Amino acid sequence: MLVIEKYFSDIQKCVLDFNINVESLQAKYTSDFLYTQAISEYKKLFLTLLLSKSKEEIEKNTKILVNFTIEQDISYLFLYSELVTVVRKFLGSLIEKHDFEDIDVVNLFFAEHEDQITSLYLVKFLKRLKLKNELRLSHIELMADKKFMIHYENHLKWIIELVLYVQKKVYNDNYPELNPNLCDFGKWMKSSTTSYLLSTSHFKEIEKLHMNLHDLAANVVSYCKSGKSHPATLIHLMNRIEYYSLEIGNEIAFLNEIEESAKDPLTHLLTRRLFNKIMLSKIEISKATGREFALMMCDLDHFKVINDTHGHDIGDIVLQHFSKILEHVLRKSDYIFRYGGEEFIILLPMTNKEETLLLAQKICNLTASKEVVVENITISYTVSIGTIVILADNKISATQETIDKYVTKVDEKLYLAKERGRNRVE
Repeated sequence: MLVIEKYFSDIQKCVLDFNINVESLQAKYTSDFLYTQAISEYKKLFLTLLLSKSKEEIEKNTKILVNFTIEQDISYLFLYSELVTVVRKFLGSLIEKHDFEDIDVVNLFFAEHEDQITSLYLVKFLKRLKLKNELRLSHIELMADKKFMIHYENHLKWIIELVLYVQKKVYNDNYPELNPNLCDFGKWMKSSTTSYLLSTSHFKEIEKLHMNLHDLAANVVSYCKSGKSHPATLIHLMNRIEYYSLEIGNEIAFLNEIEESAKDPLTHLLTRRLFNKIMLSKIEISKATGREFALMMCDLDHFKVINDTHGHDIGDIVLQHFSKILEHVLRKSDYIFRYGGEEFIILLPMTNKEETLLLAQKICNLTASKEVVVENITISYTVSIGTIVILADNKISATQETIDKYVTKVDEKLYLAKERGRNRVE
């Protein structure tokens, strides 16, 4: 340290001249500690560390500096660039003076500071990263209606598991799932329940972010297992993972809004406005695969009488009751839309005529066998169902006109069921 102490005044000059210097212009308007004030305070702590005279002082002031930067969200890249700037300027001044005698000592001095700062920053950064994600997780757990956030909840658990893996320093094969299609979040993204979201820009962005995140995680695990000890690399990778994770959270929030508008507020089924988009997709899939799909249109029999006799509130309860029957009978891969009033339309992917009629009859029978009981009122009701099966070949265009043609056909079948006595399938 005695050799370095003779350069302390030169080091101080380099820090004061070339360290990023900002002055808060808003401090007088707020009692909060602003980021610009944090940078000014950081500069003092940074200089105090570089002018420390003993190992004990260096250790203490390194902790103070790193703790402060973590608390104020000052990035490691900022610390590193500041240190490099001072080192370059200082070494440049020695070379200009032809003072080569202590260059190795000076290099070692700054290298040791870099190692100590980086190692401690990684420890503190991982601890704070884990805490942040646990806090986000606790907020989601308290949500009454999570919607898609329940899947982000799984994602946050995965992030915490990765942080713990890096923290443990026992780099075995007990790490989180690295395949983006096999983690819980990835499985949800590939599930049939997300089909109606595939065309949204937010979902596509999540796919890209999720793929990048897993790619980075695989690099983290590989780097840890390689035995290399450069904390700066892990800080950079984990910091980028945190960025992608937050972006995924933002996009999930947008999807929640889409989900809110895509679902009928009364029945929580899909709304009519999504029907055309999904139909276009299924027509193209049918053309590509040669597999048929089906449409089913349901209309509650004499529903106007229920509304006129018992009121619209009771009518709404009947609609909710029928919606539950549809969800109970139909498969997870089927799309159920409230098409308007008491009319529902169901799209059944890769379903033939026999399967379609079987499902439709099951809905019809179950509806007729159930009763809606509200206080002292007991209501029995039935449903009429029209069905068609579609096999789209290359002559068929995926257009709005084609969709309208199919809807007209299934509507005609529904009308036929009504005409032939209701409570039946055609």
